[in-house]
Amino acid sequence: MSRPWPDFRPGPLGTVKAWWRRRVPKSAEDFTFVPPASSHQQEFETPLPSAVYGLDFQVKFTVVWRLDLATGLRHNSPRSAAIHHVLQRAKEVSGKAMLVHHAALQHQLGDELATERQVPGTHVWARAEQVKVSVVDEDLEMARKHIELLRNSTFKLAERDIERAEIRYLRDEVLTDVGTATIWWLQRNGYQVEAAVKLADHLAELVRIAQHQPSKHWAESLVSSVEKALPELEDQHRKDLKQHLAKALSVYGGARVAAEFADQIGLPAGEPHSNGHV
Repeated sequence: MSRPWPDFRPGPLGTVKAWWRRRVPKSAEDFTFVPPASSHQQEFETPLPSAVYGLDFQVKFTVVWRLDLATGLRHNSPRSAAIHHVLQRAKEVSGKAMLVHHAALQHQLGDELATERQVPGTHVWARAEQVKVSVVDEDLEMARKHIELLRNSTFKLAERDIERAEIRYLRDEVLTDVGTATIWWLQRNGYQVEAAVKLADHLAELVRIAQHQPSKHWAESLVSSVEKALPELEDQHRKDLKQHLAKALSVYGGARVAAEFADQIGLPAGEPHSNGHV
């Protein structure tokens, strides 16, 4: 009697192949144990430094970490490693922020810490969620006062820069000589020529005061004059020049003059004679 369905029983060769497939694994995954990933979380609350020393943000978040045993790395305290790593990431952000920007910082930290990262040198991967940032009212008031002090300081520095620029302008461009000073005065006083003539002596005195330079020792003046004549000299050549001047002075002025010259321009004692020549 024939069967109503075909006979699918394997023949002798098919039976051997099936037995061999059961005996030999298809890949390394068939005999390598991969432990499942484990996940943990821990709420944590701590102050975080702001851009101003002594004024801290109050931050609360949940640290989420998992262990990747397939890395071959280990850490004896995964929880501490995860929390410490998240804190370091948070401090990098908060340390650049002012306390008055705490609302914006909360969103920035929430964005930055949401990315999971591997703790360097460990099998721990960590991130943070549910980030909340707050500030103490007294600290916030101090932060506002600090900003006001910075603002006032900035304005004062700007005023001083303007004053310095005006002083340089008067000294270097206006009070250079009586003629320039007189024209400058005329332009700002309706070209009152007769009044300018009467003020000529006063303007001349102002020019003299503005252009007054503190007296220099003759040695400094000598070196300055020679260097102005040779502006392309390199530093080493400038030192050589001073030594040559000292040697020339020792020849024509004697040891006392050469020693005074060396002392004023900072040459070491005895250097003018270092090569054995007088």
